[in-house]
Amino acid sequence: MIILIMRRFWTISSLLKKAIRVEKSSPNELDARLSFQESVYSKYGLSREIGLSKLNKILENLYGLEYNETTNMWSEHLVLFASISEGFSPISNVLEIGTFDGETTKLMSLIFPDSKILTIDLPQDELSKIDLYKYMTERPDFEKTRQQNLTHSQNIQFQEMNSLQLLHSPLSFDLIWIDGDHSYPVASIDIANSLRLLSSNGIAICDDVYIESQSKNTPGRSICSYETLNSLTEARLISFSLIRKRLGMNFNQSNSNEKFLGIFQKIT
Repeated sequence: MIILIMRRFWTISSLLKKAIRVEKSSPNELDARLSFQESVYSKYGLSREIGLSKLNKILENLYGLEYNETTNMWSEHLVLFASISEGFSPISNVLEIGTFDGETTKLMSLIFPDSKILTIDLPQDELSKIDLYKYMTERPDFEKTRQQNLTHSQNIQFQEMNSLQLLHSPLSFDLIWIDGDHSYPVASIDIANSLRLLSSNGIAICDDVYIESQSKNTPGRSICSYETLNSLTEARLISFSLIRKRLGMNFNQSNSNEKFLGIFQKIT
């Protein structure tokens, strides 16, 4: 059994890396990327097309725009959320680790209107000290924008707290979006603790997963999430997949600059 699980895991990893190499020399790169993306959705019984359609209706109502991965901080995670809402078991409780400006929170509240959404982030004075986020937190309208986003829907609950405090939480969640600190040790702890917090059929998604990096623990460029997901897979605790965070960007850059989303579930 162990050999079978390991063989399956390494096959998936090898196929992903092979697909990346093939696409870099392919004249139909976008088609190849989209095909691979859709195959991962299918693995979870999801339809990317249905999710994208639902997401576009929400975005058009809010902004008069359709999904575009060059707009704001939009990326494949929004399409994935919408697909999960249409094709997964009921999502009653959602946890977001890393609120930031609250736009993703607002969109999740509309994608999952019947769910309770708990979103957490560091207190404002601590968040503003992190160099990686200063480009946004130093904007004079940041706090106002966040407040507007977090009060947009009644199913949002916001708490200022360090995600490590969730180690004491007795709660359970059907969907967890891990988008806080992306480096060791916090990202690794968040992922491991999310496994504990997941409901038996729940699904968790990690943002900004790098499969390669020039520097192992550079803020925002760490391979921490990838290594942690691999370790949990080797321990037969989870199954996980990777999909690209953006299909149409960074075509000509090395793997060390390309971001992925890591999707995982418990092995029960």
